[in-house]
Amino acid sequence: MTDDRVAPAASPVAVLVAESQDHSAARPSLIASLIRFAVTGFASLGTDFAILYALYKGAGISLSLATIVGLAGAVVVNYTLNRNWTFQARASHGGTLPRYALLVGVNVVTTVVIVDGLTHAGLYFLWSKVVAVAVNATINFTSSRYWIFKH
Repeated sequence: MTDDRVAPAASPVAVLVAESQDHSAARPSLIASLIRFAVTGFASLGTDFAILYALYKGAGISLSLATIVGLAGAVVVNYTLNRNWTFQARASHGGTLPRYALLVGVNVVTTVVIVDGLTHAGLYFLWSKVVAVAVNATINFTSSRYWIFKH
């Protein structure tokens, strides 16, 4: 007779706590990754905001296009720092880049929708961008650590 019982899955919190206490892993700990992710995020955000502001306010380009171009500049900074420093991925670009590109696609759509929607509703365009960044940050960290750069 076989045992058909299934062990209960660990809660996400239990997994994160266990991982944060595992110092034998070759990649940075959860806490180190979170700190590095935040630093990388601020570098990417600075790139994004600088391009967005320069194109929208300086060059008079449409808000949607300026938002997309700013995000594209930030993507280059973000991918490079996250892959090489935050998560220290050893997987090839062929393994990480397509997944990252999919996440970026999701981020582009949600960012444009949020920035355009909130700005048209009366919120200052840079505050709209802050809201978009906040919405995407948690999804991005989790996706990056456990799916895109997991190796």
